[in-house]
Amino acid sequence: MLHVLSATAPIFLVVGLGYLLTRRGMFKRADMTVLSTYVVKVALPLLVFVNVAGRSAAEIFQPTYLLTYALASMVMFALSFGYARVRGRSAFRATFMAMGMGGTNNGFIGFPVFLILFAESAGAATGMGMLVDNILIIPFTLFLADQADGEGGLVQRLVSTVRNVLLHPMVLAIIAALVLQVVDLTLPPVLDRSVRLLAQTSSGVALFTVGGMLVGLKIRGELGDIVTTVAGKLLVMPALAIVLVTLLVALGLPGLAPQFRAAVVLTSALPTYAVLPALAEPYGEKDVATASMMLSTLVSFLTLSGWMVALRAMGWM
Repeated sequence: MLHVLSATAPIFLVVGLGYLLTRRGMFKRADMTVLSTYVVKVALPLLVFVNVAGRSAAEIFQPTYLLTYALASMVMFALSFGYARVRGRSAFRATFMAMGMGGTNNGFIGFPVFLILFAESAGAATGMGMLVDNILIIPFTLFLADQADGEGGLVQRLVSTVRNVLLHPMVLAIIAALVLQVVDLTLPPVLDRSVRLLAQTSSGVALFTVGGMLVGLKIRGELGDIVTTVAGKLLVMPALAIVLVTLLVALGLPGLAPQFRAAVVLTSALPTYAVLPALAEPYGEKDVATASMMLSTLVSFLTLSGWMVALRAMGWM
């Protein structure tokens, strides 16, 4: 239990500091948008670049890890979408409930957690998670939302989705790192140190930003939808990940090193995307998305610790 607390306490303290200083007026909540943009478009991509460039392609593209997380996400997505539609919710509501249940806050919460638990593998685990997020989960969500919106043709929406995926800073960072690996090049020392300086800021700034973003948020909307989304994300998805990783290995896929086996379960146990409200706002679902993000972040402080205890009891950590 002390091991779990030593891993989670620093994270909660930094999140709490972000909340406290923003609540007391040292920072404005609008400042968190700037910090969030910096983390998502600069610091985290550079962090992933540094970690991918320093590892073999086999370590970055572990099929069992990628399949476990992708399948867990898509199964939860499908279950949530189907549940919402059966309950009579709109296509927009169903889409963003599904994203809330199947999406994971890899960058803002995941990397800091992994950095404390298994520092050497944190970048690779975060990179694989964000690869699935940015190539599969987020584009699929936006495609469904656009389908429900009915604007533009199918081909136009597909082209737009593919373009947005390929131009995402995280995807560009992974591509750039792989290119350097293939041609066997490294960055000049001065540029390498500059990149690493920026990359090292991602963890603390990300956690501080999460805390600041919680200021002023209120749980509004359909409480049943919100609780269902959060429960599915924090309780069902990690349990599903345990089943999937065990099943995939039994079917013949390569086994995962202990730290990656634990990481793929803890990835599934993380709260939902911090960007969920921003993505849902144009479709009129900001209130439920914001409440789901807020509640999942707060409750995850307890459930994440619980999953760590469970994994240790299973001998997976």
